[in-house]
Amino acid sequence: MFTEYFAKQSHTLSEGLKANLDKRGIQLPGKDKDINIYRDLFTFFKEHLPSEFSLATGKVRGKKHLLNKNCDLLIYKKWCQNFLAMAGGYVVSDFLYAFMSLETDLTTASVITHATMTNAVKSLYKGEREFAENQVIPVFSTIFAYRSSVPIMSHRVAIQGASRERGISVNHEMDMICILNQGLIIKDWESGGGYKIVETGDDTLLWFYILLLEYLDRDGAVGINARDYIKNAKVYKEL
Repeated sequence: MFTEYFAKQSHTLSEGLKANLDKRGIQLPGKDKDINIYRDLFTFFKEHLPSEFSLATGKVRGKKHLLNKNCDLLIYKKWCQNFLAMAGGYVVSDFLYAFMSLETDLTTASVITHATMTNAVKSLYKGEREFAENQVIPVFSTIFAYRSSVPIMSHRVAIQGASRERGISVNHEMDMICILNQGLIIKDWESGGGYKIVETGDDTLLWFYILLLEYLDRDGAVGINARDYIKNAKVYKEL
């Protein structure tokens, strides 16, 4: 049921990005990323995530500490319409469920930047509650990329290198990288917190969406097991 639908959605997202880049034309590198080119992706999330979740671009804060780094996409729950205004424009970490970096062409530098961001956001969330060593911190961190000129294996090496060089603990690492129409790099807690690469090809958006729903379901309130709607189970190559 879902397989054909998400294949079409994947094509729509790719074409939408191309059209947005063509409209924008050549743009010199600037201090801030141009998030407007990803508006089709924001629309996709608005149309496919449960209604209790909201989207934002911006910063995160805890009860006492601020993280003064912009996140490309934040997925959170708000307790009232003026949630952001009351928190000074920040998303409060208690209500943050996921955050993403969005990339047109994924680079090693982008992976390292997101690894650092992930460490900061998860540290902020963890700092205000009790966690056992290496316990999963339930704030889902991912990169969504439309393509990658760098081999996918290199991105796993970059994550591991960033963690080693910056002293990032296992439960402060990112959870997933999605490269549209190519594959996923997934945090594998069952194997001790390493990363596995799954070459999902045209089904990449489908499995990214399924895993995202599962991560967002930390309260048990999402209300759907999307895996039940996969008509034909496939076996994908793992690296």
